[in-house]
Amino acid sequence: MFDTHREQAAALIAGWSIEEKVGQLFILAFPGKDAEAARTLIERYNLGGCYLSEDNASTFAEARRLTGDLDAIVRQRTAHVPLLLGVDQEGAWSVVTRESVTGPGNLALGKADDAALTASVYAMLAEEMRSAGFNCILGPCSDVNLTPNSPIIDTRAFGEVPLDVARHAAAAVRGGHAGGIVMCAKHFPGHGDTVGDTHRLIPQVDKSFERLQQEDLLPFKHAIDAGVELVMTSHIRYPQIDSIHPATLSAPILQGVLRQHLGFAGIVISDSMNMGAIRSNYAPEAAALLAFAAGIDMIMLSEEHYDHNSDYQARQLAMIAALVEAARAGRFPTLDETVERVVAFKLSRLQQMPLLQPFDLAAHQALAARAAATAVRVQRDPQRILPLAVDGDVIVVRAARAQDYANLVNPRGIGPNQATPAFDHFVDELGRQGAAGRWTVLTHEEAQAELGKPANRLTRAEEVVIVTENYPLPGEDFRHAEAQALVAKLAAARAGRLLVVGLRSNYEPLPEGVSYLCAYSSRECSARAAAHACLAQPQAAADREAALAEI
Repeated sequence: MFDTHREQAAALIAGWSIEEKVGQLFILAFPGKDAEAARTLIERYNLGGCYLSEDNASTFAEARRLTGDLDAIVRQRTAHVPLLLGVDQEGAWSVVTRESVTGPGNLALGKADDAALTASVYAMLAEEMRSAGFNCILGPCSDVNLTPNSPIIDTRAFGEVPLDVARHAAAAVRGGHAGGIVMCAKHFPGHGDTVGDTHRLIPQVDKSFERLQQEDLLPFKHAIDAGVELVMTSHIRYPQIDSIHPATLSAPILQGVLRQHLGFAGIVISDSMNMGAIRSNYAPEAAALLAFAAGIDMIMLSEEHYDHNSDYQARQLAMIAALVEAARAGRFPTLDETVERVVAFKLSRLQQMPLLQPFDLAAHQALAARAAATAVRVQRDPQRILPLAVDGDVIVVRAARAQDYANLVNPRGIGPNQATPAFDHFVDELGRQGAAGRWTVLTHEEAQAELGKPANRLTRAEEVVIVTENYPLPGEDFRHAEAQALVAKLAAARAGRLLVVGLRSNYEPLPEGVSYLCAYSSRECSARAAAHACLAQPQAAADREAALAEI
């Protein structure tokens, strides 16, 4: 894939020490916003890349300063190649969240079902990340929601139908490339058919290779055909292909399926080897050697730095040192070949990438609004509740409890990281349209108290709207059991005359007979699009998009 630069790469690494070669194969993380935290890793070990999160930069100014300082440290080396600076800017997850335009996320784009729109959104994401100084989006998430109640994939996937997901994964890759950035399809060979979260354990997907081809592998094949440069592995066990190891450590999966069957010639990176799936089941050095032997090109040790243990960097240095000793002892026979492939990729794709360029924020916001509006769907409205009257007797209820939002701004640095819940944006947009000032807005707690009264407003109101949310969070859950219980309680109290607005995926249990409008996203643009949809008669997509572009 990067053969034109292999000879140059071989000449460059010829003078490198074993330490410098091994260090080039690691993508590491560090806490805080100071590039000096990575200096030792870069100067001593010629670090290959960094995983950067909201913990490292929460504004464009901070991101530009950080990435510029990292580059300055790298350039002090005599023979240097750029760091791979990867970020989870995938829509449902994001970085620089307060200032970047995330769009509605993959599930909403999949439901909008316009591949050109998906490509445009990913080109937008690419432009913004390059403007921040990052050179790689760790996306698209190419998993298929075959088991829809996954706590960790959910709105990060484009949908439930393999061929549809494949079309959008390819469009996302093409869009990212149009925006000038490196893309990474994940989580190979697929994380969408399990309810397990690899931040905690090793899930298992017991299906044949034939079924994998028809389902999980299809989006990766399309992403590879679209020219994706990186593929990230999953820590999931597929016993019918490899009965012993998860995909990250499996030669039959990485070399047999990914390289030989799918023909991928790019860079294979691991999902974080600090995640619970690996860390709880393998010794660090043994896992790293297994990964490289299986076919991993770059190991990522990105997570768990958010525990803020003082020995985090020491643990990273110890891992690299252990691999250096293993290489000296002859237990890393593919070292030179792997380093050459990684450096050839960097010379080909990262060396000349234009960074820190301005972008058109207003145009990006309009595109995000258009994408969000196109995705909103009235799933059902048996009692003809929609549209809601601005001056009607309407009560809007927040399904989530106040304490359920505690982990939105996640101390791990990854995940949604949106300080304002989607519900608040929904209500704010109703106010802009003249509704919220006349309607009654109740919290979960207030609604519960009201339902406890013999004659209550929720039973007597002309219309009641309850808003549900969900946020895919790494290693933990956004709690919504109580929210679902409140939906059921309201539906029973009102004999089914209830509108549920989902600022989330549509993978939620609903009582029979209720009306349901879904935005497929918890992002601000989607919350505002849902508010518009509640107040307007169903329109052609173009009309809705024009209205949302004026927000």
